[in-house]
Amino acid sequence: MLQRKKGIIVFSSLIVFLLSFVLNPVLSEEKPQVIPKESKRISEMRKAADAEIDALSGRLIEINDWMYHHPEPGFLEFEAAKMLCDELKKHGFEVEMGVSGLPSDIDRLKVVGGFPEDYSGPPGIPTAFKAKYKGRSEHPVIGITVEYDALRGDPPFHGCQHNMQGPTGIGAAIALAKVMEKNNIPGSIWVIGAPAEEVGPPAKALMAKAGYLEGADFMFRSHGTAQETLRFPGGFSARHIRQMKYTFHGKSAHAQQAWQGRSALDAVLLLFHAMDMMREHSEPQFRFHGIVSDGGEAPNIVPQEASALIWIRHLMDETPVGSLTPKKAREMIEKKVEALDNMAQAAALATETTVDIDHYGEYNPGIAVGVLNDIVFQCGVDYGGVKIGERAVPRHWEETGLATLVVPGAHVSIGTEGIPNVAGHSQENADITVCDAGHNSLILTAKVMAATGLRLLMDSKLREQAKTEHAMWLEKYNK
Repeated sequence: MLQRKKGIIVFSSLIVFLLSFVLNPVLSEEKPQVIPKESKRISEMRKAADAEIDALSGRLIEINDWMYHHPEPGFLEFEAAKMLCDELKKHGFEVEMGVSGLPSDIDRLKVVGGFPEDYSGPPGIPTAFKAKYKGRSEHPVIGITVEYDALRGDPPFHGCQHNMQGPTGIGAAIALAKVMEKNNIPGSIWVIGAPAEEVGPPAKALMAKAGYLEGADFMFRSHGTAQETLRFPGGFSARHIRQMKYTFHGKSAHAQQAWQGRSALDAVLLLFHAMDMMREHSEPQFRFHGIVSDGGEAPNIVPQEASALIWIRHLMDETPVGSLTPKKAREMIEKKVEALDNMAQAAALATETTVDIDHYGEYNPGIAVGVLNDIVFQCGVDYGGVKIGERAVPRHWEETGLATLVVPGAHVSIGTEGIPNVAGHSQENADITVCDAGHNSLILTAKVMAATGLRLLMDSKLREQAKTEHAMWLEKYNK
């Protein structure tokens, strides 16, 4: 009996271990080498880039902290964009503002997504920018994307740490550009300023469709602090998101004689109730988010108009790797959107109101390039990143998906000591960016990003491998 109990305990322990291996990163403090070791010349260039970033560190932290204290929400980041562009100009970058070739309904869709209706500034995406070092477009072109919008709120705040992305990216870009010029390294450095990551319609997708990223060979982006230094495989990553606004129109009346009116708010509440019923019968990879963006004017008036902003997500990151293609996941989420549209029509019918339906934003899975992820990981290890490990889920370089189909790239991060575990989109998450650990993370991430770009610039074999892998995933994307 004792032997049997021991056997059960051993077997149970093995099961727990295997489950933890599948569900969580495999962490270790070993120093793996996942790409060929860099040459002596690359090591020398990397030290030179580090020195440039160290010399810039005070200014980069100053920009980070200023943006923390002066947050601007999506499409309204005029001061943040100006500060970043002014710094780039000081170091020899030529800057273009705004995006041409955008859809004619972009400004209407911005309002649908929650942009202020009384806005009177420039149309389109005026806070986007493209900065090229000395105006060059010589290949290979390394692009660095930076974001700088705050979360909407009263007041707005940097709960997603976008105040770090700008200084991190421009620090890496300036250092790379100077080292390339001093050492006659072929290629060009661009910085792409991408506004409004937190709101729809998704700016980077619109920019990619408008050809804004044409000419770039590779793209890199950071995103705040990290607790772990992880290796990610190539493949299809992240999520589908569909963003909708449902605006119901009823008839106003005094609430004391409510039978004389028709409540648009009743229709909104009925839609939320129906969505909750759908949630129960949806696969666990789905998420449904919604707010009542307009619920009426006063309790004693039957709401003549009411509206809801609703997002549906399908998280491929929570789907067993390789079991679901982007095409199949897209078919699944489109059925949910169709069902929700039908529920809105039914809610209007049930309350004797009418409904306007706007689909204003669309995000799709992106392509993760394993070779590029390996370069980032190796640089993170070389710079002393903590909690080294691997994930089975791919990770690409930006959230809308579409831009990763146009330009191969990678997300850059390094696990840094002292970064606490707090909720995303929280004030506590914002506060990390202005503490010592956050400042240290900013400088380390800039160095990892510069080292990643430098390795790619100076290693044609890795560039070719990355391009080939990206083309392979692109071919499989819609199958």
